[in-house]
Amino acid sequence: YPGASRRVDRRPGRYKGLMAIGLFVLLIVGFGLAGFAFWVWSLVDAIQRPDADWEQAGQSKLVWILVLVFVGIIGSFIYLLVARPSLEEVKRGF
Repeated sequence: YPGASRRVDRRPGRYKGLMAIGLFVLLIVGFGLAGFAFWVWSLVDAIQRPDADWEQAGQSKLVWILVLVFVGIIGSFIYLLVARPSLEEVKRGF
């Protein structure tokens, strides 16, 4: 009907479901970006360390870079817990 007015739904809470979905999407995107940034940081950290530090720590630079590339964020956590502490000890001179 061209002259009929449209009725607007003004019930409170009508858009709660959409807001919840939007918040969920923002959280997923936020965690995804944070995970990606953590992965990039760990990859750059591994690449920039001198080869001598890797040898003194008894680690293989190539293997760790491949782990980071192919395993992704899980590889980043493993790198943070396993390889990086020994590399930091070498860096400090222990």
